[in-house]
Amino acid sequence: MEDWISQLPDEVLISILSLFTVKEACRTSILSHRWKNLWLFHTRILDFDDPDTMRDLSSKREIANWDRDKFVTRVNHILNLHPALTIDQFRVCFDLNKRSERDIGRWVDFAFSKGVKRFELDFSPAYYCKITRRYTFPHERFTCVKNSICINSLTSLTLKYVHVTGELLEHFLSNCPLLERVHVDSSESIVNLKICGSSLKLKYLHIIDCFQVKSIKIFAPNLESFGYVGNIIELQIDYTPRLLDVYIGGLRHHPVNYAFLALSSYLHQLESLTLGICHYDNINIKLPQFQRLTNLRHLKLKVTVRDEESLFDLISLIEAAPLLRKFTLELFSSELQKEREVRKVINYDPNEHLKEVEIVGFVGRAIDIELVVYLLESAIKLEKIVINPCSPYVVGTPWETEEIENNKVVKECAKQLKKYLPLGAEFVIL
Repeated sequence: MEDWISQLPDEVLISILSLFTVKEACRTSILSHRWKNLWLFHTRILDFDDPDTMRDLSSKREIANWDRDKFVTRVNHILNLHPALTIDQFRVCFDLNKRSERDIGRWVDFAFSKGVKRFELDFSPAYYCKITRRYTFPHERFTCVKNSICINSLTSLTLKYVHVTGELLEHFLSNCPLLERVHVDSSESIVNLKICGSSLKLKYLHIIDCFQVKSIKIFAPNLESFGYVGNIIELQIDYTPRLLDVYIGGLRHHPVNYAFLALSSYLHQLESLTLGICHYDNINIKLPQFQRLTNLRHLKLKVTVRDEESLFDLISLIEAAPLLRKFTLELFSSELQKEREVRKVINYDPNEHLKEVEIVGFVGRAIDIELVVYLLESAIKLEKIVINPCSPYVVGTPWETEEIENNKVVKECAKQLKKYLPLGAEFVIL
Protein backbone atom coordinates (compact mmCIF):
# COMPACT_ATOMS: atom_id res chain seq x y z
CA MET A 1 0.00 0.00 0.00
CA GLU A 2 1.39 3.37 -1.03
CA ASP A 3 2.10 5.87 1.74
CA TRP A 4 0.42 9.05 0.49
CA ILE A 5 0.75 10.90 3.78
CA SER A 6 4.55 10.75 3.80
CA GLN A 7 4.60 12.35 0.36
CA LEU A 8 2.97 15.53 1.65
CA PRO A 9 5.17 18.65 1.97
CA ASP A 10 7.10 19.17 5.21
CA GLU A 11 4.99 22.15 6.25
CA VAL A 12 1.81 20.06 6.00
CA LEU A 13 3.26 17.20 8.05
CA ILE A 14 4.58 19.61 10.66
CA SER A 15 1.13 21.18 10.84
CA ILE A 16 -0.35 17.74 11.50
CA LEU A 17 2.24 17.03 14.20
CA SER A 18 1.38 20.30 15.90
CA LEU A 19 -1.90 18.67 16.95
CA PHE A 20 -0.01 16.02 18.95
CA THR A 21 1.57 16.15 22.39
CA VAL A 22 5.37 16.15 22.50
CA LYS A 23 5.34 12.49 23.54
CA GLU A 24 3.02 11.51 20.68
CA ALA A 25 4.95 13.53 18.11
CA CYS A 26 8.22 11.93 19.21
CA ARG A 27 6.79 8.45 18.56
CA THR A 28 6.28 9.29 14.86
CA SER A 29 10.07 9.31 14.38
CA ILE A 30 10.05 5.50 14.10
CA LEU A 31 7.56 5.43 11.20
CA SER A 32 10.17 5.91 8.49
CA HIS A 33 13.28 7.85 7.56
CA ARG A 34 10.98 10.57 6.17
CA TRP A 35 9.47 11.12 9.62
CA LYS A 36 12.62 10.72 11.70
CA ASN A 37 13.32 14.38 12.51
CA LEU A 38 10.08 16.11 11.55
CA TRP A 39 8.71 15.99 15.12
CA LEU A 40 11.56 18.25 16.24
CA PHE A 41 10.01 21.12 14.30
CA HIS A 42 6.39 20.41 15.14
CA THR A 43 5.86 22.97 17.85
CA ARG A 44 7.27 25.73 19.97
CA ILE A 45 5.18 24.41 22.86
CA LEU A 46 7.01 21.92 25.05
CA ASP A 47 4.50 20.32 27.41
CA PHE A 48 5.96 17.42 29.40
CA ASP A 49 3.12 15.69 31.19
CA ASP A 50 2.45 12.02 31.95
CA PRO A 51 -1.04 11.78 33.45
CA ASP A 52 -1.30 8.01 32.90
CA THR A 53 1.78 7.31 35.00
CA MET A 54 0.70 9.81 37.65
CA ARG A 55 -2.71 8.12 37.83
CA ASP A 56 -1.10 4.71 38.33
CA LEU A 57 1.27 6.04 40.96
CA SER A 58 -1.57 7.75 42.80
CA SER A 59 -3.62 4.55 42.94
CA LYS A 60 -0.61 2.57 44.20
CA ARG A 61 0.26 5.41 46.62
CA GLU A 62 3.92 5.05 45.87
CA ILE A 63 6.43 6.43 43.44
CA ALA A 64 9.84 4.91 42.87
CA ASN A 65 12.93 6.85 41.87
CA TRP A 66 12.91 4.66 38.76
CA ASP A 67 9.67 6.34 37.63
CA ARG A 68 11.19 9.78 38.14
CA ASP A 69 14.42 8.85 36.37
CA LYS A 70 12.50 7.52 33.36
CA PHE A 71 10.54 10.78 33.06
CA VAL A 72 13.67 12.92 33.48
CA THR A 73 15.54 10.90 30.85
CA ARG A 74 12.72 11.42 28.33
CA VAL A 75 12.68 15.18 28.90
CA ASN A 76 16.48 15.40 28.60
CA HIS A 77 16.44 13.40 25.36
CA ILE A 78 13.87 15.67 23.72
CA LEU A 79 15.57 18.88 24.84
CA ASN A 80 18.94 17.66 23.53
CA LEU A 81 17.41 17.20 20.07
CA HIS A 82 15.11 20.20 19.95
CA PRO A 83 16.41 22.73 17.37
CA ALA A 84 14.01 25.68 17.86
CA LEU A 85 15.63 29.05 18.52
CA THR A 86 12.61 30.25 20.50
CA ILE A 87 9.75 28.54 22.36
CA ASP A 88 6.38 29.87 23.43
CA GLN A 89 5.66 27.52 26.31
CA PHE A 90 7.65 25.23 28.57
CA ARG A 91 5.68 23.10 31.03
CA VAL A 92 6.70 20.15 33.21
CA CYS A 93 4.06 18.34 35.24
CA PHE A 94 5.25 15.32 37.23
CA ASP A 95 6.05 14.22 40.78
CA LEU A 96 9.64 15.50 40.96
CA ASN A 97 11.68 16.89 43.83
CA LYS A 98 15.14 18.03 44.92
CA ARG A 99 16.66 14.71 43.83
CA SER A 100 16.40 15.86 40.19
CA GLU A 101 17.77 19.34 40.96
CA ARG A 102 20.60 19.34 38.40
CA ASP A 103 18.38 18.20 35.55
CA ILE A 104 15.61 20.65 36.43
CA GLY A 105 18.18 23.43 36.59
CA ARG A 106 19.24 22.63 33.03
CA TRP A 107 15.60 22.68 31.93
CA VAL A 108 15.20 26.14 33.45
CA ASP A 109 18.32 27.34 31.62
CA PHE A 110 17.10 25.81 28.35
CA ALA A 111 13.65 27.39 28.53
CA PHE A 112 14.83 30.90 29.34
CA SER A 113 17.70 30.76 26.87
CA LYS A 114 15.01 30.17 24.20
CA GLY A 115 13.06 33.26 25.27
CA VAL A 116 10.19 31.28 26.78
CA LYS A 117 6.90 33.17 27.17
CA ARG A 118 4.88 30.82 29.39
CA PHE A 119 6.84 28.82 31.96
CA GLU A 120 5.43 26.25 34.38
CA LEU A 121 6.89 23.74 36.81
CA ASP A 122 4.21 21.62 38.48
CA PHE A 123 5.78 19.08 40.82
CA SER A 124 2.56 18.21 42.66
CA PRO A 125 2.98 14.81 44.37
CA ALA A 126 1.07 11.83 43.00
CA TYR A 127 -0.39 11.37 46.49
CA TYR A 128 -0.29 13.34 49.73
CA CYS A 129 2.99 13.07 51.60
CA LYS A 130 3.73 15.29 54.59
CA ILE A 131 7.50 15.25 54.12
CA THR A 132 8.75 16.27 50.68
CA ARG A 133 12.14 17.47 49.48
CA ARG A 134 10.89 20.21 47.18
CA TYR A 135 12.93 21.72 44.39
CA THR A 136 14.12 25.28 45.03
CA PHE A 137 13.88 27.70 42.11
CA PRO A 138 17.43 28.96 41.35
CA HIS A 139 17.51 32.47 42.82
CA GLU A 140 21.11 33.20 41.83
CA ARG A 141 20.57 32.24 38.18
CA PHE A 142 18.23 35.18 37.80
CA THR A 143 19.63 37.79 40.17
CA CYS A 144 23.41 37.45 39.71
CA VAL A 145 24.49 40.39 37.54
CA LYS A 146 27.28 38.44 35.82
CA ASN A 147 25.39 35.32 34.77
CA SER A 148 21.76 36.39 34.97
CA ILE A 149 19.29 34.74 32.59
CA CYS A 150 17.33 36.88 30.15
CA ILE A 151 13.66 36.91 31.16
CA ASN A 152 12.37 39.75 28.98
CA SER A 153 9.93 37.55 27.01
CA LEU A 154 8.17 35.98 30.00
CA THR A 155 4.40 36.55 30.15
CA SER A 156 3.31 33.78 32.55
CA LEU A 157 5.03 32.09 35.51
CA THR A 158 3.50 29.10 37.33
CA LEU A 159 5.29 27.24 40.12
CA LYS A 160 3.66 24.41 42.10
CA TYR A 161 5.43 22.55 44.89
CA VAL A 162 8.52 24.59 44.12
CA HIS A 163 10.25 26.77 46.70
CA VAL A 164 10.52 30.36 45.53
CA THR A 165 11.13 33.49 47.59
CA GLY A 166 9.08 36.64 47.58
CA GLU A 167 12.23 38.54 46.61
CA LEU A 168 12.67 36.47 43.46
CA LEU A 169 9.02 36.97 42.46
CA GLU A 170 9.51 40.71 42.92
CA HIS A 171 12.63 40.49 40.76
CA PHE A 172 10.64 38.83 37.97
CA LEU A 173 7.95 41.50 38.13
CA SER A 174 10.55 44.28 38.05
CA ASN A 175 12.49 42.79 35.14
CA CYS A 176 9.80 41.16 33.00
CA PRO A 177 8.01 44.01 31.23
CA LEU A 178 5.48 41.60 29.67
CA LEU A 179 4.68 39.46 32.74
CA GLU A 180 0.90 39.21 33.16
CA ARG A 181 0.34 36.03 35.15
CA VAL A 182 1.96 34.69 38.37
CA HIS A 183 0.65 31.58 40.12
CA VAL A 184 2.51 30.03 43.07
CA ASP A 185 1.15 26.98 44.89
CA SER A 186 2.61 25.20 47.93
CA SER A 187 5.87 27.08 48.34
CA GLU A 188 7.28 27.43 51.84
CA SER A 189 9.79 30.16 51.04
CA ILE A 190 7.54 33.19 50.57
CA VAL A 191 7.28 35.33 53.70
CA ASN A 192 6.64 38.90 52.57
CA LEU A 193 5.48 39.79 49.08
CA LYS A 194 5.36 43.31 47.70
CA ILE A 195 3.75 43.68 44.28
CA CYS A 196 4.04 47.38 43.53
CA GLY A 197 4.63 49.37 40.36
CA SER A 198 2.65 51.78 38.22
CA SER A 199 3.99 50.16 35.02
CA LEU A 200 3.25 46.54 35.98
CA LYS A 201 1.42 44.56 33.31
CA LEU A 202 0.37 41.96 35.91
CA LYS A 203 -3.25 40.84 35.45
CA TYR A 204 -3.33 37.61 37.48
CA LEU A 205 -1.76 36.91 40.90
CA HIS A 206 -2.61 33.78 42.91
CA ILE A 207 -0.68 32.67 46.00
CA ILE A 208 -2.13 29.33 47.15
CA ASP A 209 -1.27 27.24 50.23
CA CYS A 210 1.99 29.07 50.95
CA PHE A 211 1.79 28.82 54.72
CA GLN A 212 4.85 30.91 55.63
CA VAL A 213 3.39 34.08 54.11
CA LYS A 214 3.08 36.93 56.62
CA SER A 215 2.16 39.87 54.40
CA ILE A 216 1.12 40.80 50.86
CA LYS A 217 1.07 44.36 49.59
CA ILE A 218 -0.35 45.20 46.17
CA PHE A 219 -0.23 48.28 43.96
CA ALA A 220 -1.00 46.93 40.48
CA PRO A 221 -3.05 49.08 38.10
CA ASN A 222 -3.77 46.22 35.65
CA LEU A 223 -4.55 43.43 38.11
CA GLU A 224 -7.83 41.67 37.25
CA SER A 225 -7.64 38.45 39.29
CA PHE A 226 -6.23 37.98 42.80
CA GLY A 227 -6.22 34.80 44.85
CA TYR A 228 -4.86 33.94 48.27
CA VAL A 229 -5.41 30.75 50.28
CA GLY A 230 -3.72 30.26 53.64
CA ASN A 231 -3.34 31.65 57.12
CA ILE A 232 -4.51 35.09 58.17
CA ILE A 233 -1.96 37.61 56.90
CA GLU A 234 -1.42 41.34 56.72
CA LEU A 235 -3.14 42.04 53.41
CA GLN A 236 -2.81 45.53 51.96
CA ILE A 237 -4.43 46.31 48.61
CA ASP A 238 -3.57 49.91 47.80
CA TYR A 239 -4.51 50.23 44.13
CA THR A 240 -6.19 47.69 41.83
CA PRO A 241 -8.77 49.65 39.81
CA ARG A 242 -9.38 46.80 37.32
CA LEU A 243 -9.89 44.02 39.87
CA LEU A 244 -12.81 41.78 38.81
CA ASP A 245 -12.10 38.32 40.22
CA VAL A 246 -11.08 37.38 43.79
CA TYR A 247 -10.44 34.04 45.48
CA ILE A 248 -9.87 34.03 49.25
CA GLY A 249 -9.54 30.77 51.15
CA GLY A 250 -9.14 30.32 54.89
CA LEU A 251 -8.21 27.43 57.14
CA ARG A 252 -9.70 26.20 60.38
CA HIS A 253 -9.51 29.02 62.94
CA HIS A 254 -8.45 31.29 60.06
CA PRO A 255 -11.70 32.74 58.68
CA VAL A 256 -11.82 34.80 55.51
CA ASN A 257 -13.59 37.83 57.00
CA TYR A 258 -10.31 39.69 57.55
CA ALA A 259 -9.72 39.98 53.79
CA PHE A 260 -12.93 41.93 53.21
CA LEU A 261 -11.50 44.98 54.94
CA ALA A 262 -8.52 45.09 52.56
CA LEU A 263 -10.86 44.55 49.61
CA SER A 264 -13.57 46.95 50.78
CA SER A 265 -12.83 49.57 48.10
CA TYR A 266 -13.24 46.99 45.32
CA LEU A 267 -16.08 44.69 46.44
CA HIS A 268 -18.63 46.69 44.49
CA GLN A 269 -16.83 46.09 41.16
CA LEU A 270 -16.15 42.35 41.45
CA GLU A 271 -17.73 40.08 38.84
CA SER A 272 -16.55 36.79 40.35
CA LEU A 273 -15.89 35.90 44.00
CA THR A 274 -14.68 32.55 45.36
CA LEU A 275 -14.46 31.92 49.10
CA GLY A 276 -12.95 28.90 50.83
CA ILE A 277 -14.71 28.61 54.18
CA CYS A 278 -13.93 26.23 57.02
CA HIS A 279 -17.26 26.22 58.82
CA TYR A 280 -16.30 24.15 61.86
CA ASP A 281 -16.78 26.97 64.32
CA ASN A 282 -20.02 28.36 62.85
CA ILE A 283 -18.21 31.33 61.39
CA ASN A 284 -20.54 34.03 60.11
CA ILE A 285 -19.39 35.50 56.80
CA LYS A 286 -20.13 39.20 56.97
CA LEU A 287 -19.32 41.95 54.53
CA PRO A 288 -18.16 45.33 55.83
CA GLN A 289 -21.05 47.55 56.89
CA PHE A 290 -23.04 49.05 54.01
CA GLN A 291 -21.09 47.00 51.44
CA ARG A 292 -22.90 45.10 48.69
CA LEU A 293 -21.63 43.01 45.80
CA THR A 294 -23.51 45.10 43.27
CA ASN A 295 -21.67 43.88 40.15
CA LEU A 296 -21.14 40.23 41.12
CA ARG A 297 -22.24 37.66 38.53
CA HIS A 298 -20.70 34.44 39.92
CA LEU A 299 -20.36 33.45 43.57
CA LYS A 300 -18.48 30.23 44.37
CA LEU A 301 -18.27 28.89 47.92
CA LYS A 302 -15.96 26.02 48.89
CA VAL A 303 -17.24 25.01 52.32
CA THR A 304 -16.00 22.42 54.81
CA VAL A 305 -18.73 21.47 57.28
CA ARG A 306 -19.94 18.98 59.83
CA ASP A 307 -23.39 17.46 59.69
CA GLU A 308 -25.00 19.25 62.61
CA GLU A 309 -24.17 22.68 61.25
CA SER A 310 -26.20 24.86 58.91
CA LEU A 311 -25.33 26.79 55.77
CA PHE A 312 -28.08 29.36 56.26
CA ASP A 313 -25.63 32.09 57.26
CA LEU A 314 -24.30 31.94 53.67
CA ILE A 315 -27.62 33.21 52.38
CA SER A 316 -26.66 36.76 53.36
CA LEU A 317 -23.81 36.59 50.81
CA ILE A 318 -26.16 35.44 48.06
CA GLU A 319 -28.62 38.21 48.85
CA ALA A 320 -25.82 40.80 48.95
CA ALA A 321 -25.36 40.25 45.19
CA PRO A 322 -28.56 41.53 43.55
CA LEU A 323 -27.38 40.75 39.97
CA LEU A 324 -25.93 37.29 40.71
CA ARG A 325 -26.41 34.93 37.74
CA LYS A 326 -24.53 31.81 38.89
CA PHE A 327 -24.05 30.24 42.32
CA THR A 328 -21.65 27.32 42.88
CA LEU A 329 -21.29 25.38 46.12
CA GLU A 330 -18.48 22.86 46.63
CA LEU A 331 -19.23 20.94 49.82
CA PHE A 332 -16.41 19.20 51.66
CA SER A 333 -18.24 17.15 54.29
CA SER A 334 -16.77 15.48 57.34
CA GLU A 335 -18.14 13.65 60.37
CA LEU A 336 -21.55 13.14 58.75
CA GLN A 337 -23.02 11.06 61.56
CA LYS A 338 -25.73 13.04 63.31
CA GLU A 339 -28.98 13.26 61.40
CA ARG A 340 -31.30 16.22 62.08
CA GLU A 341 -34.49 17.66 60.72
CA VAL A 342 -34.51 19.78 57.59
CA ARG A 343 -35.17 23.42 58.39
CA LYS A 344 -36.86 25.88 56.09
CA VAL A 345 -36.15 29.51 55.27
CA ILE A 346 -39.39 31.39 55.87
CA ASN A 347 -38.51 34.96 54.94
CA TYR A 348 -36.56 35.63 51.77
CA ASP A 349 -36.64 38.03 48.84
CA PRO A 350 -37.39 36.51 45.41
CA ASN A 351 -34.26 36.43 43.24
CA GLU A 352 -35.01 37.35 39.63
CA HIS A 353 -31.43 37.26 38.28
CA LEU A 354 -30.05 33.90 39.50
CA LYS A 355 -30.11 31.62 36.44
CA GLU A 356 -27.74 28.75 37.24
CA VAL A 357 -26.95 26.76 40.39
CA GLU A 358 -24.27 24.07 40.75
CA ILE A 359 -23.90 21.89 43.85
CA VAL A 360 -20.79 19.68 44.01
CA GLY A 361 -20.41 17.22 46.87
CA PHE A 362 -24.15 16.87 47.52
CA VAL A 363 -24.68 14.37 50.38
CA GLY A 364 -28.46 14.38 50.69
CA ARG A 365 -28.50 15.39 54.32
CA ALA A 366 -30.24 18.29 56.04
CA ILE A 367 -27.20 20.55 55.66
CA ASP A 368 -27.39 20.71 51.84
CA ILE A 369 -31.05 19.80 51.23
CA GLU A 370 -32.29 22.87 53.08
CA LEU A 371 -29.98 25.22 51.15
CA VAL A 372 -30.98 23.71 47.80
CA VAL A 373 -34.67 24.08 48.69
CA TYR A 374 -34.06 27.75 49.52
CA LEU A 375 -32.29 28.30 46.19
CA LEU A 376 -35.02 26.57 44.17
CA GLU A 377 -37.79 28.50 45.88
CA SER A 378 -36.12 31.91 45.85
CA ALA A 379 -34.65 31.84 42.32
CA ILE A 380 -37.94 32.37 40.55
CA LYS A 381 -36.33 32.62 37.08
CA LEU A 382 -33.84 29.78 37.47
CA GLU A 383 -32.86 28.12 34.19
CA LYS A 384 -30.68 25.23 35.35
CA ILE A 385 -29.50 23.41 38.47
CA VAL A 386 -26.74 20.77 38.41
CA ILE A 387 -26.31 18.42 41.39
CA ASN A 388 -23.12 16.39 41.55
CA PRO A 389 -22.85 13.91 44.45
CA CYS A 390 -19.12 13.42 43.91
CA SER A 391 -16.72 14.94 46.40
CA PRO A 392 -14.92 17.98 44.94
CA TYR A 393 -11.69 16.11 45.66
CA VAL A 394 -12.40 13.52 42.94
CA VAL A 395 -14.14 15.67 40.32
CA GLY A 396 -12.04 15.59 37.17
CA THR A 397 -10.03 12.55 38.33
CA PRO A 398 -10.24 8.89 37.22
CA TRP A 399 -12.12 8.11 40.46
CA GLU A 400 -15.08 10.34 39.60
CA THR A 401 -16.90 7.66 37.57
CA GLU A 402 -16.48 5.09 40.34
CA GLU A 403 -17.84 7.46 42.97
CA ILE A 404 -20.85 8.35 40.81
CA GLU A 405 -21.72 4.64 40.71
CA ASN A 406 -21.51 4.44 44.50
CA ASN A 407 -23.86 7.38 45.06
CA LYS A 408 -27.17 5.88 43.94
CA VAL A 409 -28.88 6.55 47.29
CA VAL A 410 -27.79 10.20 47.24
CA LYS A 411 -29.05 10.53 43.66
CA GLU A 412 -32.48 9.27 44.69
CA CYS A 413 -32.54 11.86 47.45
CA ALA A 414 -31.63 14.59 44.97
CA LYS A 415 -34.52 13.56 42.71
CA GLN A 416 -36.95 14.37 45.52
CA LEU A 417 -35.95 18.03 45.24
CA LYS A 418 -37.36 18.30 41.74
CA LYS A 419 -40.77 19.21 43.14
CA TYR A 420 -39.35 22.58 44.24
CA LEU A 421 -38.06 23.39 40.75
CA PRO A 422 -39.36 26.60 39.12
CA LEU A 423 -41.41 26.05 35.96
CA GLY A 424 -39.24 25.54 32.88
CA ALA A 425 -35.94 25.07 34.72
CA GLU A 426 -33.60 22.19 33.82
CA PHE A 427 -32.75 19.71 36.58
CA VAL A 428 -29.51 17.72 36.10
CA ILE A 429 -28.08 15.02 38.40
CA LEU A 430 -24.64 13.77 37.39
